[in-house]
Amino acid sequence: MDWAGSTAFIIDRDTGEKVKTYIFVATLPCSQLSYAEATLYMNLSSWITAHNRAYAYFGVSM
Repeated sequence: MDWAGSTAFIIDRDTGEKVKTYIFVATLPCSQLSYAEATLYMNLSSWITAHNRAYAYFGVSM
């Protein structure tokens, strides 16, 4: 689990502005399951939220 290398962009539907996003990726190598999510910030709050969503996707209850 970590942030992927390059940043990506999303388009704000209201303004048409390109907004930079950071890609969080989690992979379970033995099952070959992967989870990816774009976040607006690369901070602790985004890190924890992305982990929680990845665990939910993988079916791990916290």
